Amino acid sequence: MATRDDWQRRLGPLYGGAVALVHSTPWRWPTEVGDDPRTAGWLVVLGLPIGLLAWVVAALAHAAGLPAGIAALLGLAALSLASAALIERGLAERIDHWDGSSRSPGVAALLALVFATLIRAAAIAALPSSQWLAVLVSTALVGRWAAMFLQAIGDPIDPDGARRSLVAAPAPAWLAAAISLGVAVLVVLALGKLGLLAMALAAIAAFGLGLEAQRKGGGLSSPTVATAAAIGELAVLLVATV
Repeated sequence: MATRDDWQRRLGPLYGGAVALVHSTPWRWPTEVGDDPRTAGWLVVLGLPIGLLAWVVAALAHAAGLPAGIAALLGLAALSLASAALIERGLAERIDHWDGSSRSPGVAALLALVFATLIRAAAIAALPSSQWLAVLVSTALVGRWAAMFLQAIGDPIDPDGARRSLVAAPAPAWLAAAISLGVAVLVVLALGKLGLLAMALAAIAAFGLGLEAQRKGGGLSSPTVATAAAIGELAVLLVATV
């Protein structure tokens, strides 16, 4: 079986993408890729195939004769599953932390997840099928960009070994700016100028979460990063319905 060093030699600069793929999706690599810091750029770039996959699921379901609303919901479900439900689980953990609940998850977390899921479902179901591709790809990209943005402006987080999460090595300023510009261009092409509003809302929320985590939690954590991603995704879905 190929070792980690073998994969590093084979993939070269793409190895960071393999690490991000294993740690932020359900993908199983042929061998353990180790605890190398996940590259922030790859973490965001993976939003493209994830959003595309979600659209394919929705489009195939619609082509098979399912009502548009149900097909859209299947696409949204695929979006979550393609990221191993990291955003939803992280959001639940963060709400439990705020609520002080020792259960996993607590009542407050369950209610919040149900409420957020209903809003997401209503938003995607309200869109015509012609917008699914643009919205699903933008949703995945902005969610992961919000996670990257928070880590770029905050303190480094322990990657937690083999644990799957959206935690990555903080991007330097130039890389964070380049990724942000690239995501902004794609989102504007997909959603128009309202795409910038979604990114602005996600950035404000990420900044606020970072301040709250620093003051009350002692620093950023994986659930905090996932919460920023959840807000980023929700912002895109809501803006797309305007």
